[in-house]
Amino acid sequence: MVDFASPSFSSAVTPNLPSLGLSEDERQAISLLRQQYNRLAPSMRLSDLYYRGAQAIKNLRIAVPKELEGHLCTLVGWAAMAVDPYVERLNADAFRQVGATDGDEYLMAMMEANNFASEQSLGYTDALSMGPSYWVVGSPESPGDAPILTVESPLNTAVLWDLRGTSPRAMMQEYWGEDGRRRGALLVPRKTVHLGQNDKGEWEVSGRDDHGFDFVPVVRMANRARTNNRSGSSEITPALQSIIDEACRTLLALAVARELYSVPQKAILGASEDAFKKADGTAASVMETYITKVLGLERDENGELPQLHQFQAYDPSVFTKILDWFASSASGIVAATPQDLGLYTQGNPASAEAGLIADDRRNRRARRMQREFTGPLVDVAKMMVRFDNKGRLPADYERLAVDWAPVEMQAPGLLSDAVTKEISAGAVPATSDVTLKRLGYNAVDRARLEQDRVADDARNMAQALAQGLLPRQGAPGGNPEGV
Repeated sequence: MVDFASPSFSSAVTPNLPSLGLSEDERQAISLLRQQYNRLAPSMRLSDLYYRGAQAIKNLRIAVPKELEGHLCTLVGWAAMAVDPYVERLNADAFRQVGATDGDEYLMAMMEANNFASEQSLGYTDALSMGPSYWVVGSPESPGDAPILTVESPLNTAVLWDLRGTSPRAMMQEYWGEDGRRRGALLVPRKTVHLGQNDKGEWEVSGRDDHGFDFVPVVRMANRARTNNRSGSSEITPALQSIIDEACRTLLALAVARELYSVPQKAILGASEDAFKKADGTAASVMETYITKVLGLERDENGELPQLHQFQAYDPSVFTKILDWFASSASGIVAATPQDLGLYTQGNPASAEAGLIADDRRNRRARRMQREFTGPLVDVAKMMVRFDNKGRLPADYERLAVDWAPVEMQAPGLLSDAVTKEISAGAVPATSDVTLKRLGYNAVDRARLEQDRVADDARNMAQALAQGLLPRQGAPGGNPEGV
């Protein structure tokens, strides 16, 4: 099957030093980075194929002949169910300094300049489907602009790490340029080297960004990281891949059985050869024989009719029951409700509360992912601040936090009723930022509500002052006390 994944590291020949303009250390870094990529890429590429439903299904060639392989294609979308529902639940709402109650306007302005609200979903999708995703910070295009923040795919990125596996030493990225040629970027401390391939397919230096910062501006966001694998692993586990393969093979067998055995098979005993010929003596086709001749056979010379037997047609439930079992197993692995995988026979939630309970395990997984991704996002924010302050991190931004939107499905009626009772009991102030966040308002909405509240307070105060200065009705001489 053709792989339409993003282009990965090329096999471009590393040219001699004079044609590249690279130092010996840079050449060695590129060589090590390519080795690193070749070691990690196969498993990531396989997981990406499953996520996109483009994986190759092995045919055992027992029930399905080789001749049908290119004509039948069966796929199930269960791999995406291990990724997409969690991406939908993950939303970093705001960045703030530890101890502050509202999002930091300086940080949020830089994030908004880089379209962080939509870009973050790309990072979560790559991390959940392949293991790692990478956030890269670059110098602004023009003085006064915000630093550039991009999410890069692990399918065209390689990173070398220190002995602890936490701090990057070098990064290499390759991509296709608008001119159709492969380009790349080598990120090392104090500089970024931009590369391009010439007509011979050799790397040449096309530019340098000597920012002078003593760090590599890349942050790894890893899913399911472990002490022996800091790059993480995909939510599309080998167990899920195995179930998907078996389900696809079952669907393939079902498709073959539908084509070959959907028409009941018949056996005719005692019929002469002439019963299967046309009037002109030529042999009748299979369809003509089945539709016409079989319906009107003549008696033989002894006056006996040929015996006609019909075999029982195949029962598709043989395959559908197996598919239901695979779907149930897959739903347990990805923590999905049965309906998400097509098992509607198991009933729908009876109420909103029942739906929340059914999604509880998935929500708990999403909160675990929030804890995993908070550290990398904080590092991204700090790196943005450092790029905007000539490599220095101000003391106020040494400790940052991320505010996440709730992962639970919001039931407005139940939520409003619960918060109203808490306000009536005096547990929370009505206009508290915590109260508004619990009601589902994001950081921008809460900031606007605060501005509107201040404006309303000012109008109310002005109105009260104006009413206090007006004379009371019935007070002689306009004396407010009537004295």
